[in-house]
Amino acid sequence: MEAAELNELFLWKSANQVDVQKLSHELADIMAYCLLLAHNHSVDLEQALRAKLEINKAKYPVDKAKGNAKKYTEL
Repeated sequence: MEAAELNELFLWKSANQVDVQKLSHELADIMAYCLLLAHNHSVDLEQALRAKLEINKAKYPVDKAKGNAKKYTEL
C-alpha cells in the first residue's frame, strides 16, 4: 500500500511537480516498514544493500548498461 501511495505522487507529473512534503511522509512510512521488517527477520540492511549493489554491478556493467534500458539478459 505504501509503495503504491509513493508511486501515486509521481503519476502524470514531472519531478518538479511533486509535493516534497508528501513525498517525505511516504518515504518515511516506507522506511519505517522496511526497518521493522529487517528487525523482525534479523536482516542487516547495510550488508543487504552492499550485497545487492554488487549483484547489480555484475548484472549491469557501466560500459554496457549506461544510457541503456535493456534488461541485463540482453546486454
